[in-house]
Amino acid sequence: MQEKEFNLLREPWVKVITPSLEQKDVSLTDALVHAHEYADLSGEMPTQDAAMLRVLLAVAVTIFYRYDANGDEEELSEENNFDEHDVLERWKDYWEMGKFPEQAIEDYLEAYAERFWLFHPETPFWQVANLQYGTNYDIECLFGNIKESMNKATRHHFSMTDGDEMYRLRYGEAARWLIHLNAYAINLKTDKNAPGTTLPVGTGRLGQLGFVMVNGKNLFQILMMNLCAFNCDGALWEAPKPAWEQEVCRDQSRKVGTPDNLPERYTLQSRRIMLKRDSNGNLTGFRALGGDFYPVENDSGEPMTIWKEKKKDSKTGEELPLRPQVHNPAVHAWREFPALLNAKSSGNGDAIPGVVQWVNTLCCAKIIPADALITFRMIGMVYGDQMKYNYGDCVNDTLTLSAKLLNDLNSTDKVWITRISDQVEKCQAVAGNALNHFASKMCRLLYGSSAAKSGIKAHLIRQYYFSIDAPFREWLAGIDPAQSKSEEKISEWEKQSRRFARKTVEDYVSTLGTDIYLYREEDSRGSKKELLSIPKIVNDCWAELNKIYVQTETVQ
Repeated sequence: MQEKEFNLLREPWVKVITPSLEQKDVSLTDALVHAHEYADLSGEMPTQDAAMLRVLLAVAVTIFYRYDANGDEEELSEENNFDEHDVLERWKDYWEMGKFPEQAIEDYLEAYAERFWLFHPETPFWQVANLQYGTNYDIECLFGNIKESMNKATRHHFSMTDGDEMYRLRYGEAARWLIHLNAYAINLKTDKNAPGTTLPVGTGRLGQLGFVMVNGKNLFQILMMNLCAFNCDGALWEAPKPAWEQEVCRDQSRKVGTPDNLPERYTLQSRRIMLKRDSNGNLTGFRALGGDFYPVENDSGEPMTIWKEKKKDSKTGEELPLRPQVHNPAVHAWREFPALLNAKSSGNGDAIPGVVQWVNTLCCAKIIPADALITFRMIGMVYGDQMKYNYGDCVNDTLTLSAKLLNDLNSTDKVWITRISDQVEKCQAVAGNALNHFASKMCRLLYGSSAAKSGIKAHLIRQYYFSIDAPFREWLAGIDPAQSKSEEKISEWEKQSRRFARKTVEDYVSTLGTDIYLYREEDSRGSKKELLSIPKIVNDCWAELNKIYVQTETVQ
């Protein structure tokens, strides 16, 4: 029988960073009790921090719902006649206290201490003891920062952990990767011999979302800003039921009902996992089986994701399900502004991320100062192949905007949000129309065909977005709806974007030199001849820009 070893409530394993930029490992209890003393989580990669944040939030939300700021037991529920005002008052008390009630956290976690042993004969943390079914993996597969090539002879060679260190994995790091594995696990095959179903569960839950969170000045503020004490209907959640308060399930691919409380949602066991050790206690690998899942479609109760724009089926006219919009590493966070604030669906509050709605609630209640700047952080895993059988890139980006801008969510026309979203779309039109047409014609001029335009187009678009990235963020953060005049701010940005687009084209043309073939006649429509030259192609590009930015002054 496996002995109890490494209790996560007492052993250091949660990686944090202090305000003086010192990294340290602390226990789970310490991470919450002293959250106000730590600047942030500081794990091996952003996705690991995202997964860890959900675990900490599961405890924080449970404590918040069961204890007041003084640590006195008083459960928030409609049965106890608590309303929105009471919840916000409790949140304000916590916020002004500046830390979580220490005794309440220690008492609560100690009550479930048996569920926080990394190795345990019956209930190992985040695992299933003596798991007999599933797929066996080597220890390197536990690391989320190892990128596999598709060449079997060189698999696992893109690694942040090399050589023997991979096989001397400390238990604290193993615990962090265990949580990451559950959240972002790659696809796996079902075991036909395992009890349960053979339904496909997909990747880990967070791997299916466009994860978004709110930053704060320290870990305590981060947890409080992402607390989301109300559900999508603006009501109290049901009583907290985190995984450690529930019986361990061993069945494969169990479809569960959509959780009605955040701690249960944040501790969903997407995989049945068992860590494996040798006789010397060294970790050698793990066994994994499909775990719990529920549909991601129309899951408006998920507060930490952005959503795709709602559309209708082109054939039936029926509205398609609401789906999460996973992050693309090639797309800067500001380009996701329309999805973050749901600019395209007036009145459809379900498509606004819950963390955005929560911060907006705090702003409307005047708990957060009106002049505050709110920073949203987008984190995501991009899998290495279409079947999602290995890890690829990691997305980690931020977007800062004025708290006053969130007030626009409460209006029917969303004037500022709509206009900013229009500017994002115009930037995309610059890339998709003006620069795309320029690249196509340059390829026809230089190579006699537009078939090779992808290289030129990719270079131009990459350069354009790189050029406007910092200026757009600065422009957005500087918008104060109470002080800024919309026409002036829009004109200010359009002139900048137009200037950067022109410079992108001009810089490219300057690299071509003067000894290239300047003119080419070709058939573009039947027998009609089109005369191409660099000056003509450039002027055509300026014409496309004028169509996009019709209100800016025309450049001669």
